[in-house]
Amino acid sequence: MNLGRLTAAMLLSSTTLFAASKPTVAPGARTVVMAHNAYPDHGKYADRLDRAIASGAPFMVEEDLAWVNGRSLICHGAKNSTPNDPDLESYFFPKVQPMMEQALKDGNKGNWPLVTLYLDIKNDPPEHLQYINQLLDKYNAWLTTAAKTDDISKQSKLKPGPMMILVEDKNNDIKQKFFYDDLPVNGNIRVFGSYTKLVENPTHLPKLDFINSLVAVPMEQVTTQKADNYHRWWGVDWAYVEKGGEEHHGEWGKEQTERLKNIVQYGHKLGYLMGFYCLDGFTAADNQGWEDEYNFGSMDQVAPRWKAAMAAHADIISSDQYEELAKTIRSH
Repeated sequence: MNLGRLTAAMLLSSTTLFAASKPTVAPGARTVVMAHNAYPDHGKYADRLDRAIASGAPFMVEEDLAWVNGRSLICHGAKNSTPNDPDLESYFFPKVQPMMEQALKDGNKGNWPLVTLYLDIKNDPPEHLQYINQLLDKYNAWLTTAAKTDDISKQSKLKPGPMMILVEDKNNDIKQKFFYDDLPVNGNIRVFGSYTKLVENPTHLPKLDFINSLVAVPMEQVTTQKADNYHRWWGVDWAYVEKGGEEHHGEWGKEQTERLKNIVQYGHKLGYLMGFYCLDGFTAADNQGWEDEYNFGSMDQVAPRWKAAMAAHADIISSDQYEELAKTIRSH
């Protein structure tokens, strides 16, 4: 091998080793699909979780949970529940079990977590959070964890597992108590929260006026809370990026691209994984039961926004079009 080839080989080897040693869940390290609402709804859309899995790992998946009559059901809130709604134990975990067991057998931690589970908890009485903690006892071997420190501002390193679990924290809710505060020092954190989300639309503006107002709000006014040992991610409404959000968007251009980049950089500076929701681009003929409020109307409109989010090093992009977004990320 000549000197030039030897140097190139050494550079490639060192680059590969560096990439393999860099934590995959560090802010800016990778971009993954978040499969929006990947669960059946009143007997429909039963293929969503299967589609998310088939689109390829690593990926993130959203499961909405509501506590109804002593049961934790996967549904879009207690008011929309039916007795036939599935639960995590019977629906979600069996579907990902083969992937998790194979990952543990292979032991290749370079791309862990393969699955990030976002639990969108619609109501959180203590018994609901107790149930979730008890359920997770059965799957400890799968989970990405971190040791609780004596000071929440001291962030301990993640211990990689093939699955990671996230929740969203809101002002005055009790998730942090059950998933972090009640743990002993050096106990394993198994569920990680978001920045603490304040009350949305506190002045009760009409919906469209409120959506249009977000683009002018500096991120410093949204939060200055730094990521810590429990709070590790931030899901951003796309209306902060461009006026009108998805449904009432204008032209995509340099101004919007720069705003997106600045939002991601600000969140990363605070230490968060940065996610954006929910970016769809479907026609009426393509609609598979998706919501118009998240729709740009065509792939031609949404694809530049996906690519801009990736170029800005966003960590999570939520969409209902799992396959198309996954292909875009892989090609990027």
